[in-house]
Amino acid sequence: MSNTYWLVNLSLENFNISKKRSFDLLGFTKKDNKLTNKINVNDQVLFYVSDIKSFVGSTVVNSKKFFDKKKIWDPEENEVRFPYRVKLKSTKILPEKKFMSGYDVAPSLSYLKRWAPEDWYLAFLAPVHIISNIDYQIIAKNIDSALSSKSKKNVISKKSKRTKKKK
Repeated sequence: MSNTYWLVNLSLENFNISKKRSFDLLGFTKKDNKLTNKINVNDQVLFYVSDIKSFVGSTVVNSKKFFDKKKIWDPEENEVRFPYRVKLKSTKILPEKKFMSGYDVAPSLSYLKRWAPEDWYLAFLAPVHIISNIDYQIIAKNIDSALSSKSKKNVISKKSKRTKKKK
């Protein structure tokens, strides 16, 4: 069975809660239950934070969907807002300085072709979207590139520090 490619819209608050938990879980509302019944192990997921209109990371689904009443996101709420959950693995999150602005990526996504270019962000208002493999690859490659450029800079700076100490 082939993978499905998901784009999940998170609020900045819920992104930060997930970040503190090391992105071990992803939750969905009852309203999105029908759509997310299609989610399977090894499906690919992209994270989009609507508050800052940026793509911030990717992950892989590591479990079948399950129901859990433990409060994680929006703990002040009286009810559990995201009780339908999946476990995650291989999560890649960009550092804040490297968050990928949707304004830079949106023009190249086929998912947004029906939207006026200046209103692209309206296409991502819903919490969960199924996107094409091509759109997933565009965003995922940019995330991987941003992460690898960070690690290369770290390696270079470490070498330069060692060189200075030897002199």
